[in-house]
Amino acid sequence: MPIPFHDLSAESTGSDAVAWLRFMEESSGEGMRAALFQTSAQGEPLAFCFSRTERRETAGKRATVRSTLVSSLAKSLFGAADPSPVLILALADEVPEGTFRDGIRTGPPLCRIGTEHLPLHDRPAHRVPANGRFRLLWEGERHGDETPAGRLLGEIMDRGDPVEPFDRAAKCLDQAFDDEHVRAMTTLPGLAAVVSLSSLPKRLEYPADRASGNGHAVHEPLPAFRSGLTLAERLWAVLAAPRPRDPDVRLQWAGELMPFQQEGVRTLLDKRQLLLADDMGLGKTLQAIAALRILRARGEVRACLVAAPAGLLDQWRREIEKWAPELSAIVIRGPMSDRSWQWRAGKDVTLVSYDTLRSDFGGSAQSPVRRRTWDVVVADEAQRIKNRNDTSNALKGLRRARSWALTGTPLENHEEELASILEFVDHDGAGPPRQYRPGVELRQRHSELQLRRKKGDVLEDLPPKQVTRVTIDLGPRQRNSYDKAEQEGIIYLRSLGAEVRVTHVLELITRLKQICNADSKTGESTKLDDIGDRLERLADQGHKALLFSQYVSDTSGVRAAANRLKEFAPLTITGDTPQRERTDVIERFKARGEHKVLILSLRAGGLGLNLQEASYVFHLDRWWNPAVESQAEDRSHRIGQKVKVNVIKYSCSGTIEERIDEILERKQELFDELIDDVSLDLSARMSDEELFGLFGLKR
Repeated sequence: MPIPFHDLSAESTGSDAVAWLRFMEESSGEGMRAALFQTSAQGEPLAFCFSRTERRETAGKRATVRSTLVSSLAKSLFGAADPSPVLILALADEVPEGTFRDGIRTGPPLCRIGTEHLPLHDRPAHRVPANGRFRLLWEGERHGDETPAGRLLGEIMDRGDPVEPFDRAAKCLDQAFDDEHVRAMTTLPGLAAVVSLSSLPKRLEYPADRASGNGHAVHEPLPAFRSGLTLAERLWAVLAAPRPRDPDVRLQWAGELMPFQQEGVRTLLDKRQLLLADDMGLGKTLQAIAALRILRARGEVRACLVAAPAGLLDQWRREIEKWAPELSAIVIRGPMSDRSWQWRAGKDVTLVSYDTLRSDFGGSAQSPVRRRTWDVVVADEAQRIKNRNDTSNALKGLRRARSWALTGTPLENHEEELASILEFVDHDGAGPPRQYRPGVELRQRHSELQLRRKKGDVLEDLPPKQVTRVTIDLGPRQRNSYDKAEQEGIIYLRSLGAEVRVTHVLELITRLKQICNADSKTGESTKLDDIGDRLERLADQGHKALLFSQYVSDTSGVRAAANRLKEFAPLTITGDTPQRERTDVIERFKARGEHKVLILSLRAGGLGLNLQEASYVFHLDRWWNPAVESQAEDRSHRIGQKVKVNVIKYSCSGTIEERIDEILERKQELFDELIDDVSLDLSARMSDEELFGLFGLKR
């Protein structure tokens, strides 16, 4: 049956209105939402109406049910629409082919728009624009360039972002269904309510920029996020056409960006999908913030989400305050009752930890994080989504127009990790999520999406990093404790016979490595004695140092080292250190000369810190993954470092540490031949035979 649109034909009204149809399934699977957004030919909003219907799906008939839902919702929306358009546009993946097979009664032609990523059938009645990004599929009769609809469509497709009004419609749907009254009205059983915004209020303009006292450009908050506005006013602010790009936009910066950083910012501006894989210490955070600031000044983005490890969120906020002072930012943290309003705060940049994002994304299908469409989603330290799990699924499940991933190590263990990261990056807001597996397609797409620069290529003035491996003998009492523990451990492993497992071997390795750090019975530690001697000389010369350990205990880890090195006024950071206290510790280490050493657990302190004040880095013990060690060292070896960075890695002779190091070195040499500047997690790659062979056991 034809869908009635309006009693008057488009030609008789002389209107140049364009109707943009959006159909969005709810993440809960319980219903579908739809919008009909009408604009002028130039993209100015004229009218907006939306509705919702429950999904009553019959097993095995999903496609048929979807087509029926789309047709039913469209019929309701068309009945409420005013004025009558010249042209109706929809996305090909949202409107199944043939949904409006019998046409629209009064004649406004409908064209389905598909992107290159959509599995579209080759049809004779389609037009491929010069940029090759879109296929235009007319429903029914094709309308050529000589018709009013064809001419109007040509003007739209010639724009820089021809499908941008679809994004505005989606954002407005998210905003509308955040309102409890709208949800109540549209979820009544048996009632398909249509909410219409047919009366356009006075145009809500972007306020003129004003200058702050320090000369920075300051942008007032967008009207959509001011308090005291009605729902209609908030929705119209979302629907407002974005300001055209201003080629004369001039922003003042807190410092000068280096040429390679400027190139990175330009690339982020040009690409909606990018894996920024610069070497550690080259300022990936700064480049992302600069790009967000420029996009916001142009009016191209309003809502940005940054997912990062919890320990980096405050650093992101400080960097935003420094490099983009006019952008408002909020950190999502605290109990669920607080996080709910934080998600709705409407700031320019929303900062959230991966753990909180996972929790809030999975907590409710109606949560704001799931229902909102983000202009940009940034995944910082994107190796956190290298595994396909609830965390990476949450990030990939976000509605977004741009996807940027920042990481210096996009691959640590195997190619599957790179595939997972690219599944997040390679998404443009249209079409189904991409799925990758190791192989030629993944590597080709990787080369198209990744921008990577190495320190040696772009920082000619950066002082070198010298790595020294120190093999040290255990003291007499420490040796006795070690030998006894190893002998007893091997006897125990052999006693298990066929029941011995890799976990048993790893437990013994851990116990022996901790004795190599310090003997828990006698307190003897040749490593810490050597570090103390070196620090005494370095302190006299004005140097500061970082000391990393994978352990935190009072006997063999961070706290043990701090106790032994008291004369150097050590400061410590571990996973138990509250975030605000970490910030204070870092500032004290930077500013106060009496603190000669900062002692950090490798996992808590190996990411996101800028500690160029230290010119020496000590590894009390070795981590399985060389990439993690390198990340820790680059807290010091980064932009701003003025002197050579000396890295000292310890292992004890005649111990498990020495045997593991030999295997790691052999493995690393092989990996260096196959993979340029990518380190693999050797703990995951070491075979069972190699692990058991450390103690002369057969597997």
